[in-house]
Amino acid sequence: MRVRVFLVFALMALLVASVAACDSGGEGATTSGGATSAGTSSGAATTTQGALSQRDFKNKVAAAIITGTDLQGDPGFGLTVDVSEQNGLDTVQLVLGDAYRQYTSNPDRQDEIVDGLVQEAVKRMKEGNTKRSFSEVRDELMPMLKRRVDVSRIENDPATKRFDDLDVLYAVQGDHYFTVATKNDLARWGQSVDAIDSLALSNLEKQTNKDQKLLCEPSGGQKLCGWASGDGYDASRMLVPGLRRQIVKELGGPAVYAVPLESVFVALTRNYAPVIKDKVLQEFTTGKNPLSPELFEERNGQLVALPQ
Repeated sequence: MRVRVFLVFALMALLVASVAACDSGGEGATTSGGATSAGTSSGAATTTQGALSQRDFKNKVAAAIITGTDLQGDPGFGLTVDVSEQNGLDTVQLVLGDAYRQYTSNPDRQDEIVDGLVQEAVKRMKEGNTKRSFSEVRDELMPMLKRRVDVSRIENDPATKRFDDLDVLYAVQGDHYFTVATKNDLARWGQSVDAIDSLALSNLEKQTNKDQKLLCEPSGGQKLCGWASGDGYDASRMLVPGLRRQIVKELGGPAVYAVPLESVFVALTRNYAPVIKDKVLQEFTTGKNPLSPELFEERNGQLVALPQ
């Protein structure tokens, strides 16, 4: 059985890599600005002699964000730049299609156009969710399990709910932004943490049932089940009662759950807990974005850590 445990973690790691590869394959896709070209990632094509290529233009924007603000700018897929903060989780994506067309039509305006994009990034990051009504975000709210020590570094006073020694955050995820809901956001929306938690778990369950199939790996008469989609919410799926019920049905009985990394949620039958315990600890200790070394079970309708 121990060999199968190693195999399922290897399988899940492979799936995460596959998702990343699929995402990177979208570099030639049409952006909201309408730019589409096989030369997007290579930067070989230009529309005006002597103008920066698309690749060099987005690199210049990213560099300007880094040097001109306290934000991080990274060239994204296609004609985009991903902007993040140093002490937080918020990100925004700048879609550069329109700006690049303006630049190539008049390269002398390069500094003006780049500066405008930097200011746009700063403005959007500062605003967070403050311009969004509850009706706008209710279908975009998602839960995120994080280590408490990581949450303590976030400066914007996020709304949280405790789970064991972890915290649950609530993220508003749109097409070109990812912003953590703050306590001020909830107050402005007139919503309690419990209400947001219920809504976010429901949204995650719907998204999972629509887009992410439960993975089960057979091992003789046993199965290992879970999610490793790489979408940022794998570990958080452990919190959703409806998804745990799917696992219990697949396993044919009570389950034990593990989330050693933010990108892995795995479960197996309760009696096999000793088999997976050491592997979970190893993944937590050595893996990227560790979350919890604990095993969890459902007891009286509540998810709790398995007694040592």
